[in-house]
Amino acid sequence: MARLRPRDYQREAAEWALREEAAVVCMPTGAGKTLVAVLWIEELLRSGRARRVLVLEPTRFLVEQSARFLRSQGLDAAPVHGSLSRGERSRGWRSRIVVATPEIVVAEWEEFRSQGFDAVVVDECHHTTGQDAYKKVMAGYQFRWRLGLTAYVPPSRKEEIEELIGKIRCWGWDDPRLARYIPAWEAEVYESPLNDAEMQLYMILEDAWDNASGSNRSLLGNAIRWFVRDGALALRESLERSQRLRSLVPEEARRLLYSGDVRPAHKLDALERVLRDHEGFDKAIIFVDRVVIAEHIAEILSEYNPALILGRHRIDPKKALEIARRPETRIVVSTSAGEEGIDLPEASLLIVWSHTASPLRFIQRLGRVLRATDAARKRPRWVVFIVTPDTVDVDSLIDGLLEAQRAGIHVNIDPGVVEYVWSFSRRRRVLEAIEEQPAPLDVIARALGMPIPRAREALEWLQARGLVVYIYTHMGRVYAARSALEKLYQLYPDALEPNTELEARITAYRDGEKLAGLRGTYRRVFERLERLLAREGLFTRIAFTAQVPVGRGLVRLARLTYSYRVESREVLRLVLDNAYSCPRYLEYLSRASPREEDTEN
Repeated sequence: MARLRPRDYQREAAEWALREEAAVVCMPTGAGKTLVAVLWIEELLRSGRARRVLVLEPTRFLVEQSARFLRSQGLDAAPVHGSLSRGERSRGWRSRIVVATPEIVVAEWEEFRSQGFDAVVVDECHHTTGQDAYKKVMAGYQFRWRLGLTAYVPPSRKEEIEELIGKIRCWGWDDPRLARYIPAWEAEVYESPLNDAEMQLYMILEDAWDNASGSNRSLLGNAIRWFVRDGALALRESLERSQRLRSLVPEEARRLLYSGDVRPAHKLDALERVLRDHEGFDKAIIFVDRVVIAEHIAEILSEYNPALILGRHRIDPKKALEIARRPETRIVVSTSAGEEGIDLPEASLLIVWSHTASPLRFIQRLGRVLRATDAARKRPRWVVFIVTPDTVDVDSLIDGLLEAQRAGIHVNIDPGVVEYVWSFSRRRRVLEAIEEQPAPLDVIARALGMPIPRAREALEWLQARGLVVYIYTHMGRVYAARSALEKLYQLYPDALEPNTELEARITAYRDGEKLAGLRGTYRRVFERLERLLAREGLFTRIAFTAQVPVGRGLVRLARLTYSYRVESREVLRLVLDNAYSCPRYLEYLSRASPREEDTEN
């Protein structure tokens, strides 16, 4: 990244913060708060007023992102977080600028204290000052220079933020210097983790889903989604309505579902936190998928004078909208009935409780905020997604964001936040596993404690996005991260030594369209496919067929299919190196039963 040129208001903010010594800079997302921190750090180090600087970030992914950005701007910054080895952390602590999570600072308190930090940058301080780890760092260590960064200061947290960090000053939505850089609205993600009993219930349902098949598996898959997307109340209602589903859900799961240890709606705590954090909102719309959850939310949050939009068969739409538009109605709880065809009131806060991967529904929901009038645009507007980490709910949110992007809707959400959410996805866990060690499907699933069908789903999703490749080996199909091709060559050289004399037929496709059908030896086919790839830019499937001599005048037919994105010469070479090594793979198949995924040969 090239060195960025500061804007005048960024310089103004950095100079003000330096004069104050302890300050909080509040700017909308997109205005460039991080560059303010760069100017602030540079001046402190240049002038000798500070020798060491600590930058606090709430997650390890934001730690890595922030450290990369600081280095791109010429600052020697090192990341320190719990996923790094002890040696890497020790080296990181010795840097002039350390970017760390507050948890690792507390865990390695003595080493942190021994480094003698003079200055601290507290990023996302509107969320983090209330957390125990942040309090311990800020209250337990005296930094002479303190800089907080945030896009929004909830009034209820203003006093705490000023006490722990410093005086607050906002460069806001009404400043014409910032207007061109500020998006019409901003997005956030709030986590709503399952407690121990709820996670136990989730795992039991996952095991039942893994052992089911056909329509039973589909029904159990719906049950899992209802539970983690909507809440226990939704799953209870479904069990009471369906004898078939009730018979599929194990008795232990049903017992947990109705126990006092499982909350009726586990996302409610996060919802209440969202409303507190954005307490200045004019009106909030909360989208849920299940009526029983909508009614529960309205009952619990009665202090906000909620209005319910549940469809024509439950509540008279005219009366419901009349209630929704009243000034005293602070929240509107709507099922899909409010996504289209009903003129909901404008809102400054949209909360998505139940996630959908449908681009149409996603866009319809966002339209409730995007359509706001010019008057409403003079203040921040927020879209908040509540997600259940470590479950399929994360996958649904990621899919929704990606589908919206494909449909041309730019969801203005910090890339670091998306990365953070992505970290809780089973897909991320699978990708991280094969970044370290390429492996067959069953090994991946066993290592991660994941049902094989879930691991397969994750791999297929990753393949479709060019993040994962595979080759055929003596262990069957082995998967690897796209970034780790060299490990495949190191671990499976026999599967990547092509027979250059073998004649084969190769067919290349892109999104189902046949681009070319070629016949020939390795070199001829590679050269022609390389030219085709340069022209077309992408293959999404390559099919390989060859007749392989097996002795005594007999031949065996080899059919191999590579169903992942081929966008580079390196991946194309991997495919052909493996495909033209098929005589060894056929020899393996003749001696062993194929693994579950070795069915295309």
